[in-house]
Amino acid sequence: MRAPGDDVFKPTYTLTPRFLRQMIQIERGCGFLEAIQLDPSRAAALQKMFRVDDALSSVQIEGSSLTRIRAAQLADDALEVANESEQEFLNYYSAFNAIDDLRGQRDYAFSARDLLNLHGILVQGVRGEHYAGRFRDGSVEVGDQQGAKRVVHHLPPEAEEVRGLVDELMDWVEGAKDKGKKKGHADVWEHPVAVAAIAQHRFVWIHPFFDGNGRTARMFTTALLFQRRYDFKYLFDLSSYYNRDRDKYYAALRTADATGDYTAWIEYFAGGLALQIRAAVERGRGVAMGVDMSAVGAAEAGADAE
Repeated sequence: MRAPGDDVFKPTYTLTPRFLRQMIQIERGCGFLEAIQLDPSRAAALQKMFRVDDALSSVQIEGSSLTRIRAAQLADDALEVANESEQEFLNYYSAFNAIDDLRGQRDYAFSARDLLNLHGILVQGVRGEHYAGRFRDGSVEVGDQQGAKRVVHHLPPEAEEVRGLVDELMDWVEGAKDKGKKKGHADVWEHPVAVAAIAQHRFVWIHPFFDGNGRTARMFTTALLFQRRYDFKYLFDLSSYYNRDRDKYYAALRTADATGDYTAWIEYFAGGLALQIRAAVERGRGVAMGVDMSAVGAAEAGADAE
């Protein structure tokens, strides 16, 4: 990930033909959704549906058993929060408000403070709240309990390295806007989708918090897409793609951990985005035609998206 003695984050990756095919699907979907005229009330209902699904999937990735019906009721303020799992969902759902104004705000410079603020929203009233909005001050390990044995998949950097690594990541994200003009940028241009993918992985690799890293990383990724106008009228839900096959999601992350090469992870990320944008286009088209899409599932994308 970073060579000894190197003080600049320099991700290694190749933009493959597969990624380019995925981007064709994404750009076509983006063009359609930008051009389509939706009735404001129907658009709002559709956006809410996607956000409920995104928030629900994001907490389910972390092990929540919350149901879709219950989540929708919580989002409608129809129920009192009964447990921590429900509060985690509401926190994630509410966090969208913190990034909504970033649509197209390309000049806004993300900083570590933004990540701390997002983290504070996401862990309010749930596990990890004691360290809300604060980087960890101790060591952590990332692993799974497999029977009586704990299998460690990743040992994140020590606590004293966290702030420097986060600042490096933020510098790289900002430098990617300047077409390689800043120190450490070898590429003449880095695609916003590739930037978002890399930033998400790098964030969870650093693992800057004791808890809530995955949720914060996914919300940060969404914010980066919003900022670069890849918001698709808020009609996409990337977390559902991850949640569909969690083993595949974690395997894609770990491949980048093990190899230091982001190519496979970027393809996985872009494939998910292409799949979800295809679904957004189908739903958007249905709403534009006056069809009630509330019960319509996600459309299946072509093989290149997978």
